[in-house]
Amino acid sequence: MNDRNKLDELDRRIAAAKAAHEPAETAESKYHQANLAWQMVIELVAGMMIGLSIGWALDWLFGTLPIFLAIFGLLGFAAGIQTMMRTAKRVQQRQAERKDQEAASAVEDPPSGG
Repeated sequence: MNDRNKLDELDRRIAAAKAAHEPAETAESKYHQANLAWQMVIELVAGMMIGLSIGWALDWLFGTLPIFLAIFGLLGFAAGIQTMMRTAKRVQQRQAERKDQEAASAVEDPPSGG
């Protein structure tokens, strides 16, 4: 019976150690990911809308066919994609820095064996 209690205690300690080192998937991180996705969509749409607006204004000003609308619509789309990629790169850098900090703290504070 004593061995069974020791095994149960060991199982609890192992589970606690695993839980302490696993990243917690919280509702806050899920909302953060959703906000990031919406931010990227808005960046793309805003770039396109600005490009289309400039193109429409130039076409109206010069009385041309919608050539400027098409050109600036494509340029706005390209600018939106570029902004999205910049945001994604910034997020990846933050995640890499966070992993490096966690690895450094794990080396500084190794788990103690009992």
